[in-house]
Amino acid sequence: MSGAGGIWLIMSGAYVGGELAAEFGKLPPAFLPVGMARLYEYHLARLGARRPIYFTVPESYEITVEDRRRIEELGVTVLPLPEHLQLGEAVVYAVNTVGGPDQPLRILHGDTLINDLPLDETDLIALADNVDGYSWAEAEVVGGNIRALETLPAGSERASGRLVAAGYFAFSSSVDLVRSITRARGDFVGGINLYAGERPIQAHQAQNWFDFGHAQTYFRSRRAVTTARSFNTLRLDGRTARKMSEDGAKMRAEAHWLREVPPAVQLYGARVLDSGESEGLPFYETEYQYIPTLSELFVFGSLNRPVWTRIMESCAEFLTVCARNGTDESSKPLLRKLAIDKTVSRLEDYARLTQFDIDKPVSFAGRPFPSLLGIAQKLAALLEGSTDRSLVVMHGDFCFSNILYDSRSRRIKVIDPRGYIETGTPSLLGDQRYDLAKLAHSIIGRYDHIIAGRYTTSANDGYRLSINFERTPQQAWLQSLFSEVVLTQTKASAQEVQAVMTGLFLSMLPLHADRPDRQRAFIANALRLYGMLEDSVG
Repeated sequence: MSGAGGIWLIMSGAYVGGELAAEFGKLPPAFLPVGMARLYEYHLARLGARRPIYFTVPESYEITVEDRRRIEELGVTVLPLPEHLQLGEAVVYAVNTVGGPDQPLRILHGDTLINDLPLDETDLIALADNVDGYSWAEAEVVGGNIRALETLPAGSERASGRLVAAGYFAFSSSVDLVRSITRARGDFVGGINLYAGERPIQAHQAQNWFDFGHAQTYFRSRRAVTTARSFNTLRLDGRTARKMSEDGAKMRAEAHWLREVPPAVQLYGARVLDSGESEGLPFYETEYQYIPTLSELFVFGSLNRPVWTRIMESCAEFLTVCARNGTDESSKPLLRKLAIDKTVSRLEDYARLTQFDIDKPVSFAGRPFPSLLGIAQKLAALLEGSTDRSLVVMHGDFCFSNILYDSRSRRIKVIDPRGYIETGTPSLLGDQRYDLAKLAHSIIGRYDHIIAGRYTTSANDGYRLSINFERTPQQAWLQSLFSEVVLTQTKASAQEVQAVMTGLFLSMLPLHADRPDRQRAFIANALRLYGMLEDSVG
């Protein structure tokens, strides 16, 4: 049966199970991170302009300001649900809350993503192969229609290998469905079977079903729907991660670092399995890790302070191990190349590409500042006057997007090291303040929130800027945890670390030429951080 009218119901009214909660915290399934977005954003992208959409969440879940803004801008209505309802009871509660006449009703489970759905059809259920043995509802299909669904316990010997319900259900009559579920005493599957006895329900076999409801299926599905940044090509097959780039020197440097760092450091790194050239591009290949990045956990997770304390302890352990391997040679010349020369040259590139006047004074939230070039020069002077340090093993891009956390071993894993100072010359060593600044640019600088688009800026007003990030409880104590990191040579809160962190946002401007909005956010954020540095210097 066809027809595009009716209502859409995304069911996410209960919290994820224990395994996923241990990874990400207490979240409704549609709020799980998938790359640098939440799962619900993928749902809404696939539904397009179809409305009205109602989105259930547990009554106790506090939606962040940023998520509420996004949901409202997309024209979606949130329905808080009493907790501990059965799925069928939750559907009846939601439909009764929405009210209205008898109409088509389409239901999508919040932990499911399906690419190839006939969204305008009704009296249809999406089915898929059960390859994991979880407790899903098997379908009895006769003549292309579903006669009945049966939910079997996980690992049941009665499992027949039949197709299972994949989490999308379309009904032509909301009234008949509610009546059927009520007759089945709140049982969703039982209600569908009663409905199917009165109206034929078509079986649609989905070819692209991604289930995010279990730890095992979550990480497999996440791998399948995420992609790499534009200047790299990343191939993921579930066993290995193959990174390719036209920048052969960069690929060789990264592979060299991962292979050649001391064994104590390798414990924290990705294991290189192969390297060379493929399809005309240099590459290296590592074992694929089914664990989340700190970017995902920080921006989208809800982990508590004890878990983040352990994460920060592991970051400090990694940096301590790196510091034990180095030389007595001065690191200042390398820091100059990384954090001073690069910043000025990239600012000049940005000015040339955009006509932004880097010699013109700017302001942040009404506070006057020097020009961008003037700020870069002040940062350089602070770094030049800082205490010398010795060379140590340096990751070189030690930010949240390149740090993964294994909750089982309670240890971080690092990927995508820089691996060089001079282009074409692989190197393991550098200045640890640069690694600390990279870590700070995620925690204090909120780099990952900018990449995810979770910020607001002032209207485009040339050289007067501002930026705001949503305030979350974990932000304050995570910054506190970072400031408590004290290594052999440097404190995380040192002014030179703050100076390098601030300069990072200026130096990355030309790298994001395809996103003028993001470039403006980087400038505003650099001014915010420079103001904090000025205040700390006094």
